[in-house]
Amino acid sequence: MKIIRFGAASVQALIDTCMEEDGKLYLCVSSPTIKDKPVQIRPWNLNDSDFVMDGSQPLDPRKTIFVGGVPRPLRAVELAMIMDRLYGGVCYAGIDTDPELKYPKGAGRVAFSNQQSYIAAISARFVQLQHNDIDKRVS
Repeated sequence: MKIIRFGAASVQALIDTCMEEDGKLYLCVSSPTIKDKPVQIRPWNLNDSDFVMDGSQPLDPRKTIFVGGVPRPLRAVELAMIMDRLYGGVCYAGIDTDPELKYPKGAGRVAFSNQQSYIAAISARFVQLQHNDIDKRVS
């Protein structure tokens, strides 16, 4: 997978040239051996990396868990909602991004407002994350 960074205007221009199929964006590219091959384009909005569910709660690193194997299209708000539905007490969720490319790494962090929710989440060890056509069991 190749990740390319663009400015906002360039991203919009790229999206405008894409075709959409089943809610996914595709751009046709050609090479000397293949003509008009559809390649999926996955734009990432940097604002989707962090979500504060309860701003009145201070973030406590002692009640924060690492979530590995997060599907790359999953936004922080979606991770927060899934974890809150399962364990309650979510006050923050973040998607880890590559510092240079600003694209999701496939991992995240969730902070809980109470010890009970934190213990329930780490005791489960695994969680089923569903996003569109992705259904993944992650740790």
